[in-house]
Amino acid sequence: MTTGRGLLHREMGDDAGGIGADAETKALLDAAHEYSLHEGQPGFKEKNPGDFWSIECVDVYKSFGRKPILNGLNVGIPEGMITVILGPSGTGKSVVIKHLIGLLFPDYGDIIVHGDSVPNLTTSQLLQMRQKFGILFQDGALFGSMNIFDNVAFPLRQNTDMPEDEIAEVVNQRLAEVGMGHAGVLMPNELSGGMRKRAGFARALVTEPEIVIFDEPDSGLDPVRTALLCELIVKMHAQHGGTYVVVTHDIASLHQIGQYISVLWKGRIVQAGARKDMFESDNPFVRQFINRRLEGPLGMD
Repeated sequence: MTTGRGLLHREMGDDAGGIGADAETKALLDAAHEYSLHEGQPGFKEKNPGDFWSIECVDVYKSFGRKPILNGLNVGIPEGMITVILGPSGTGKSVVIKHLIGLLFPDYGDIIVHGDSVPNLTTSQLLQMRQKFGILFQDGALFGSMNIFDNVAFPLRQNTDMPEDEIAEVVNQRLAEVGMGHAGVLMPNELSGGMRKRAGFARALVTEPEIVIFDEPDSGLDPVRTALLCELIVKMHAQHGGTYVVVTHDIASLHQIGQYISVLWKGRIVQAGARKDMFESDNPFVRQFINRRLEGPLGMD
């Protein structure tokens, strides 16, 4: 057992559901959450996890006061794929994102990014690790006082010694890739919601990150603009590669972009796997949520 910002426990069990916690505690939790069982992720048995997963959440628990949010979360994000973390509103998706980039740390368990335990990193190591990530926030999170060019250039100016002429070349290229080649002089308040998302996407890609996280990319967009943004996500992934993590509750987005799917509910992974396997799942919660059925374990509570 290692102590750091959280209590870490990284014993590898025989399968994904066996990573970490005390067996008796797990048995009690499993009994209490019939549909919250992690049913396994291809790769834990066949591969060295460090070679297969870009990110691992290993038996992660997180509570705020007396309210548990993450409740023994075990999930792997495959290297080089578009992974969708899908789940109802209020089930802990945003908390997962904050753990992945080290803005929050688990009360118990571990977050591993490319083999490094995030809660055990020093402050300088943590800052360096975050440079692996590009993030598209729900509203684009653009600086209102900067034009779009300066918004996209900000990470390069903040984190690199790149000269301005090279910064201009990279920024203009990224803006062109997302269909905003002539929008650099505009201010964020002059853009539509879809354009702000595209500008945020350009900024997320500007440092050529190894991992890109999308926090509810469909938020605030109509179905057509959501589909266009998803098309852009697929296009940019094909062009730039890397690991993409899309956190959403939107089923249409799942159909369009998900290569690997992890379904989150009540702070645990219900089931994870390749898209085809998930759409053919026998799990009652997964079947209900993906197919938008009224009958099933998910209600209005």
